[in-house]
This record gives sequence, structure tokens and C-alpha cells, in this order.
Amino acid sequence: MKQIALDKLYLKPKLLITALVILTLSIFSMIATAAGADTADTGSKTLGERFNHMATGYPLTGQHAAAECGSCHVAGIFKGTARNCSGCHTKGQRVVATAMSSKHLVTTDPCEVCHTNTVTFYGARYNHGKAVPGQCTTCHNGFNATGRAASHTSGSKLTKSCDNCHRTFAWLPASWNHFGNTAKCVTCHVTGGEGAAFVKNAIGGTSPEAFAHNSQNAALDCESCHHSYSSWYGAIYDHAAAGAACATCHNSSRATGTAQKSGHVSITGTAQCSDCHSSTVTWLGALGAAPANHSLLNTASGCAVCHPNGSTSHVTGSTLHAYTNAPGCYSCHGRNRTVVFSTASTASWPNYHESSKNAAATDCSASGCHRPAGSKGSLYTNWN
Repeated sequence: MKQIALDKLYLKPKLLITALVILTLSIFSMIATAAGADTADTGSKTLGERFNHMATGYPLTGQHAAAECGSCHVAGIFKGTARNCSGCHTKGQRVVATAMSSKHLVTTDPCEVCHTNTVTFYGARYNHGKAVPGQCTTCHNGFNATGRAASHTSGSKLTKSCDNCHRTFAWLPASWNHFGNTAKCVTCHVTGGEGAAFVKNAIGGTSPEAFAHNSQNAALDCESCHHSYSSWYGAIYDHAAAGAACATCHNSSRATGTAQKSGHVSITGTAQCSDCHSSTVTWLGALGAAPANHSLLNTASGCAVCHPNGSTSHVTGSTLHAYTNAPGCYSCHGRNRTVVFSTASTASWPNYHESSKNAAATDCSASGCHRPAGSKGSLYTNWN
């Protein structure tokens, strides 16, 4: 049998222990090195702070980003933590968070319907989609929500629902809802009334609007001319109560006149707009849409008496003259004729026709020359 020296038996356990110590130190060194590298990358953050909360599907924003983890994850319980507002912001919940105020308006809607940010409860916008029309004061009573202004102490401003004037997105601009209104305008639109900003006797100046609202038309109601509740403009004057000649107003100053219509026939003497214009709504359709040179023709019988079968040509002779309202032949046939009728020939003997003897003549037959009273020419067909 081979013998082993005692000193060798003694040394083997020491070598084994030394090796174990060295191995242990090496392992701790590796751990320390890894920890040091991790600390260098993330600073002094703990594992909880380095956790990506976005991965849970519930990002931390606003006040939630600064909250301590344990305030929501009570007793270190992560699974099952509430995600909706009421899961925390309600009295009696496991998580203690600010609950709904006792002054809060009564609602069964989730908090997030009105509170759209997690920074503050203020700035919430109520969803009026479920609000009942005419019941604004249920909330807008000065306690739950802003109530009536100090100026709303009488009349409709006091008795009517807020939504008669105000929209749900802002108090201003406000406009009275005239839908279903049966009262006359002057019920409100009168000095001292609720519509005092729009009173007809307060309109001054020299504008057409001022003229239309003067004492001459004081008896007219607003609705006689104003037919829209959305705008005062576009009003059509009620001519039924005019009681004056057209030119009194239609003189190009107070209202549209002939000077504003290029090519309009001359209006002289007692002639009135209404002699040709039968409509008080539009200027078009004068004399039944006849041209301006028909102003001395009787168009009451219709176009067909002179323009048979819709023809652009017209009858001549006695048939045409039967519908003439001209005071005399010179109105159409004189050199300074009133109406320029394309086929109406003028006097062919200027020296004779412009003599003192016939200078004031209005009827060509008055001289005794032309038919039917005169002795020359054919019946209303030619001069010779």
C-alpha cells in the first residue's frame, strides 16, 4: 500500500477552503459589477420607479404621475386596481382619493364624461346632450352651477328658461329664441323694454332706414316690414300704408330712384313709378315686362293685340294706334318725342313743322293736314 505523508493530508482541506473563498468572492464581485453598471444606466431609481406603467394600458398623467404607488396599490396589491375614476374617487373605496363634493350637481354619469383631464377637477365641461330643454335652473341655480345674471330680474329674462337665449357651449353670445313667439315686436322692442337696443324710434340720421322709421310710418308695426327673426336687414317696406307719391321716397336719396337706373325713360310732370311698376317687391316686370318704349302704350290688353302669335314684329296703322295712350302724335312722331319708338317716323318737313304756327302742336291732324282730321296722307300709315 502506498503511504501518504501527513503534511499532504493536512494541506488538502486548506486548499479546498481557499478555493471556495476565492469562488465566493468572485461571484460577489460579478454581482457588484452588474449592479454598478445598472446604477450607472438608471441613476438612483428604484425598480418601481423604472417600471413602465404605460404597459398596463393605464398611463400616469397629471396628478397621477406624482402620486405614490402605494396610494393606489394599497398593501402592495397590484392586480385588480381600479381604472375608472369612481373606483377611487368615491367614499368607502379601498383607495382613499378626493370624492365628489356635496355641492356637485346630481348625476349618474361617470366622472370622465365632464372631467377630461387629470390635472384638476376645475375646467370640467358638462355634456348637455342629456339635459332636458327648459330645465336649466335645475343646475343653474347659483349653487350647483352659475345662475342668472344680476340683470335678469324681470320680464322674460326672469321667467323664461335660460335656453331661450343661451347656448350650451357658452353664455355669450346670447340671442332670444323667437320660435313660437306670438306677441308683437313692440312688446319687447320698445324704449325701456327687454329689446330696447332695437327700437325703431331710436334710429336717427338721414339714411333710408331713418326715413322708414320716422313719424310718417310710426303707425306701422315692426313685423309689417321685418319678416325674419335672425336679422333686421332684408326688410321689405309695406307700401300699403305709404299714402304718398312714389317719388316722395324714390328720389335716389331716401330710396332707389331713376338716377340709379341707367337708361331709364325720363319721368316728367305727374308721371309716377307706379304708372309702369306694378310690384312693390321688385322693379322688374314694369308694364308686364314690356320695354321702356311701351310706356305710352296701353298694355292692359296684353301683348298679343300688337304682337300676334308671339311675334317680335308688331301691327301697324289704326290697329297699333288703338292702344296708344299718348296725348298727341308728337309724343312719338315729333323731333323731340317723349318715346323713341323705332318704327315711328318723325316729321319730314322740319322747316314747316317747326314754324311758329305748329311749334306747340301735339296732334299732327290738328293742322288740318293729316288724317283723320286733315286732308293729306292715308289713315295713320304715312305722312304723304
